[in-house]
Amino acid sequence: MSHWQLFSTSFGRMLHPTLWVYGLVIVLAGSAPAVVLLFNNQLLLNLRTATLETMLTSFASLLGVFVMLSVIGFVFATFGDAALIHLINKLELRERASVGMGLDAGEKIFQLLVVRLILILPNILVVFLAFALMWGQVARIDLTTRTNPLAGLFGGACGILLIVFVVNLITSALLVGAERAIVIEKLAIGKALGVSGQLFAAQLGDFIMIGLIFLGLSLLIGLIFSCVGQPLLGFMFSTASPTALRSGSLLTNPIMLLTISIGLIGNILATILVTSVWTLAYREWRADRLPAPPRDDFA
Repeated sequence: MSHWQLFSTSFGRMLHPTLWVYGLVIVLAGSAPAVVLLFNNQLLLNLRTATLETMLTSFASLLGVFVMLSVIGFVFATFGDAALIHLINKLELRERASVGMGLDAGEKIFQLLVVRLILILPNILVVFLAFALMWGQVARIDLTTRTNPLAGLFGGACGILLIVFVVNLITSALLVGAERAIVIEKLAIGKALGVSGQLFAAQLGDFIMIGLIFLGLSLLIGLIFSCVGQPLLGFMFSTASPTALRSGSLLTNPIMLLTISIGLIGNILATILVTSVWTLAYREWRADRLPAPPRDDFA
């Protein structure tokens, strides 16, 4: 299956109603922490007039809710991903896919959470080391010298950001294979990570090409939004009264509701597309170990 076939088949899956249910779960789970900030804009807008004690108390409460929603969202997003992978695999085998069948993927939730946590650890470690290195560079800055100390600091920051970016790409690619090995092939965590590493090494070209296609699509969508969505939001904020900004009633503005709805639908479609492309690619890479779909029917 060519890259074009991966994407064309996945575009066809985007309108499947059952996939929308779990796509919505993933999007809402990922957006849950942001809801805290949206509905607590009064706190953010009144920081200047708040006392230090009030500010610390409010932020502690806000942080607690934020962390709690992040953990809950992490679990639900993992479950939603598993359900999508499971259902897309069924559709590829020309089998029926229903919301209830997606729940079957819940039996793998513990393994998937462990895999995600394992692959998050390198990112956390790299970010921690990056902050430590940057702090060390800042502490060594000598403002009495004629050379510009910020030049070295900027160069070091760029190098560190590049390392963080590369590590994140590698762990994300490993997660693609590991999750599908667990859901589709029902492998144990260790074997799934091993298969994922082998696929990453053997199919690096495919990973890069698919990633570049996704990058191109993201840039195109971003361009469309910047041409249409940003002017609408700019008009809305420029015409809104200070009272509306402080009270949060801006969230009920028709333009805001339209923008949120478009963003929600777009994110659901993108989630289904991304999950489908990587699932079909995984099936292609592991074709010798997976049952082939029947060729006399179409899903």
